[in-house]
Amino acid sequence: MNIVIVGAGLAGPLLAQGLCRAGITVELYEREAAGHHSQGYRIHLDPEGDLALRACLPPDRYEQIVATAGKRGTGVRFLDPQLHVVREILVPPSADEDVHGRHLTVDRLTLRKILLTGIDVHHGASFQRFELLDDGRVRTYFDDGTVTDADLLVAADGTHSRIRSQWLPDAEVIETGQSEIYGKTALIDDIRALTPEAALDGFSVVSGTDGRFMSLAAHEFVSGDGDDYVMWVVVAPTALIPADLSAMDKQQLQKIATELIADWPDNLAALVRHADPESVHNTTIRTAKPLRHWETGPVTLMGDAIHTMIPAGSSAATALRDAALLCRRITERPDSLRDAVHTYETEMLDYGFAMVERSLHSVT
Repeated sequence: MNIVIVGAGLAGPLLAQGLCRAGITVELYEREAAGHHSQGYRIHLDPEGDLALRACLPPDRYEQIVATAGKRGTGVRFLDPQLHVVREILVPPSADEDVHGRHLTVDRLTLRKILLTGIDVHHGASFQRFELLDDGRVRTYFDDGTVTDADLLVAADGTHSRIRSQWLPDAEVIETGQSEIYGKTALIDDIRALTPEAALDGFSVVSGTDGRFMSLAAHEFVSGDGDDYVMWVVVAPTALIPADLSAMDKQQLQKIATELIADWPDNLAALVRHADPESVHNTTIRTAKPLRHWETGPVTLMGDAIHTMIPAGSSAATALRDAALLCRRITERPDSLRDAVHTYETEMLDYGFAMVERSLHSVT
C-alpha cells in the first residue's frame, strides 16, 4: 500500500507519522521550500488533539511536544472595549488527563518541527492535478515535474485546497465578510505590563459592538527556553477597512491594525506597534458550507481542506483528530482501504461540520 499526502502543515505530518509507524509506505509533499518558516503562533489543542498526537507519535516525540508546550492558563475570557471581563469559560485541570486527553497550548512552528522529525518531505512540490487510473489507484502530478501513483491521495493542503477543487468542485468555502491582521510581540517586561491580565492567564477576546474584535494570548514556554510572546489578532468587517490589505506591506498592515483599535485602550494598540513587523500577516476569515458525503474513491481530505472554520481555537485539534482517525481506520482494515476511507469520511464529516457550526457562534 502506498499513500500520498499533500500538505505538510500539522495534520499531514501527523498522518505520515502514524502510517509510517504501522509500516505503510507514505510520500509527503509540501509546496514550501525546505527551511521556509510557515506562519503561525500560539494555538490551543483541546483533548481530542492531544489524544491524536498520542495515537500517532512515538512516545518520546509526544513527550517532546509536552515539554515544549506553553504555560497553561485558566481559560477563555471575553472582554468589552474597556477591558472589563463580561464572560469567562474556565478550564480546570482534569484528574484523568492520561485517559481523556489534556488541553495543550503550543507554538505552531515548534509543534510542526517536531511532527516533521524523521519524516521525508518532498519540499518545493506544489500539487498540480490528479487523475484516476483504471486499476482504482490515483496518479498525482506536481509542478516540479514529479509524478507518483498511489492507492490513496490525501488532501491536507488547507483552505485553498486544489485537490478539493478537483475532487469536490461543488464544495463551497465562503467569505464571512471579515478580515484579520495578526502578529506577535516579544513578551519582555514592558510588554507584560501592557498586556491585559486575561491574556496572560489564557486566551482573551476584546469585542466591540460593530463587528471588531481583538484576540490576545501570551505564550510562555513551560521549559523557560523559548522566546515568549503575545499573539494578537485584530479582526474587523472588511467594509470598515479603508484599503486592500493584500496590497500592503507588513509595516502598512501593522499601521492599519493600530488604527482599527485606536478608540480602544492605548495599551492594545501599543502591543501591535511593538510587534516584530516580520511577524505581521493578514487574511480573510472563511468558513466551509456543510457537505453531504460523496462517493468514496482513492482521494480523501483532512482539516481545512474539507471543513474550514473560523478561528475559534478548534481548527488545529480537529485537523489532528482527522489524521489520527484516518490512520486508525486504515490500519484497522489494511485489506479494505476503500471501506476504511469510507468509514473515516462519514465520521469526519459528522464531527467536522459540527465544529464548523460551533465555531460560527463562539467568538461574538
